[in-house]
Amino acid sequence: MTVDNKDAQKLDNIFEKERKRLKPMTIEEEYRNADVPMPKGTHDLEEIIRTLETRNEYLHKHIEKLTNEIQEIRKDNKHLAQQYDDQLRQFRNKGLI
Repeated sequence: MTVDNKDAQKLDNIFEKERKRLKPMTIEEEYRNADVPMPKGTHDLEEIIRTLETRNEYLHKHIEKLTNEIQEIRKDNKHLAQQYDDQLRQFRNKGLI
């Protein structure tokens, strides 16, 4: 499907009208979309900060655990590759391959 200049201009007009019609999100909508409770005062902000710090700590521990698992898998992979090469070399030396 091709779009000529008239169609492109119509689409541009439609997009421009929609852009003008849309309004920026309110602060409440921003908080709702971020899945963070709306602060009601300094106590709420402190609670939100504690919650986010707890999540951050948990995620850092989880990342560290995953990094260790990846390193272990890479080490096992190298070990298995060496075993494979040794086994293949033995078969070739015996004339089985």
